Amino acid sequence: MVDWSPSGNDASSEVIWGPEPVEAPSRRPTGGAEFVRLRIRDRPGSLAAMSARLAGHGIDVLGLEVLGREGGFAIDDLLVTGEGLDAALAGLGPDISVLARRRGIELADPALAMAVACRALTSATSESDAFSQLLSAALGLVFAEAGFVCLRHDSGVLRPMASTVSGLPALDDQQASLLRSALWSGDCLTAEGRVPWVADSYRERLPPGTVAVIPSASEPAFVLGLVREDAAPFVAAELNRLAALTEVAVGTLALHRVVESHQATRVPAPTTASAGR
Repeated sequence: MVDWSPSGNDASSEVIWGPEPVEAPSRRPTGGAEFVRLRIRDRPGSLAAMSARLAGHGIDVLGLEVLGREGGFAIDDLLVTGEGLDAALAGLGPDISVLARRRGIELADPALAMAVACRALTSATSESDAFSQLLSAALGLVFAEAGFVCLRHDSGVLRPMASTVSGLPALDDQQASLLRSALWSGDCLTAEGRVPWVADSYRERLPPGTVAVIPSASEPAFVLGLVREDAAPFVAAELNRLAALTEVAVGTLALHRVVESHQATRVPAPTTASAGR
């Protein structure tokens, strides 16, 4: 079991054990294809016009997902290939913005991706393993370069239970502004990397890009944090998927706590000698 022991007024002053290490996601070879996320004005014919512009630069669209609609714009994820991608994206016009661009990311079926994430999470063999599986599954569900899970204790201290980076300390409420706000509000929150959203002891070890914090909706109180290497924003559909995944984690943790409680209170069966008296 992962454990931290805060001493005095500084929650990070005495570290007994660190969080369970989780391997950061690696970029997979995709045969030259690139993942691109676009924000397109939501009106009839806009998607067709965008596809025509890409085709005009010799870009082949291998996959497409309409991720959602926000404020009069549609968010589209594409997997594309072609040598003229730079010129194609530069010439898309004022109604289209490039939100993210990555190599080595596949455009997976969202339902299958969620099923894989839930299966990994529910296969956890212990409470500690559940936090590790949550972080690993979340990183597989949406693209991010780093992440962590912190559990809140009655004292108000947030203990990192799993992380892709080493050396993360425990945090008190004054050191975890965005994490604390997410737990208190129950809302998924995001921030730019340049904003002091958490103590420097975290920000110095994590990538400098956009962060998303997803709280559990019930006990145990924990937060999932994902961090990107650049300013690519987290969109509503991603936050909704991550929130659903944390609910699966709550159920998984509750099950392990019931099992552990039952094992701790179970009366040992009588031995053969005592049973025959």
